Amino acid sequence: MNFKIKFEYLSDVGKARKNNEDNTLVADDLDLAIVADGMGGHNSGEVASKIAVTVTKEKYESMTLTQAKPSEYDEQYSVKANQLAFAIKLANSVIYEAGNAAQDNKGMGTTASALILNKDKFSIAHIGDSRIYLLRKNILQQLTEDHSLVMEHVKKGLLTKEQADKSPLQNILTRALGTQKNPAVDIYEVPAEDQDRVILCSDGLFKAINEEDMVKILSEIPDNKQACEKLVETANINGGHDNITVIIGSVQKKNWKETIKDILK
Repeated sequence: MNFKIKFEYLSDVGKARKNNEDNTLVADDLDLAIVADGMGGHNSGEVASKIAVTVTKEKYESMTLTQAKPSEYDEQYSVKANQLAFAIKLANSVIYEAGNAAQDNKGMGTTASALILNKDKFSIAHIGDSRIYLLRKNILQQLTEDHSLVMEHVKKGLLTKEQADKSPLQNILTRALGTQKNPAVDIYEVPAEDQDRVILCSDGLFKAINEEDMVKILSEIPDNKQACEKLVETANINGGHDNITVIIGSVQKKNWKETIKDILK
């Protein structure tokens, strides 16, 4: 393995909501980060997002330990990417059944965006409209695709990206965990480079801060913990209309001692 990654994260209820339905999980030993943004009545959104991050992490970890190959497998991607996507699909089954078992949780769901540093690349599994970005040489690139009604309209040429960002329909999702028995989970794999930064966030962040301002903040603040704090603070200044969650991970080359340690494992 040529690279290592270090994550920092922050989640905030925002200015308009009474409770935080976002959940995050960072597992440094697995080089894994997950953001989930829950939805549903009562506290069920928070329940759904908590199940998503917990089950995904536990299932992915168990599969990596046993080197299990998922029953659903896409040959275009690595074993670890398929394991991560399968773990999210298992989380979907748990959320779907929990939603049908209790009236208070009826119709609950959540987004889920998960990323691992997989040797020399990022492996991603994603569903919903939380986002994963890559910041490389001060250029911000969205790696995931929003599973939303307005994004479907953008793809069909019915709306521009600018119109979609202001549409009253932008919160309508076409895919999420818990809302369907077997939804599709997107897989992406992108080569990693030294000094890359990856940003995982809920829509409470990117709907409150445009990409130009995100780049400005990240470029001015190299410390990831401080950058998380500044991004959340700025989203709240800009209205804080939703829960705000962000994870930032920085990639570095391993030194020779770390490389030898990996070889000897």
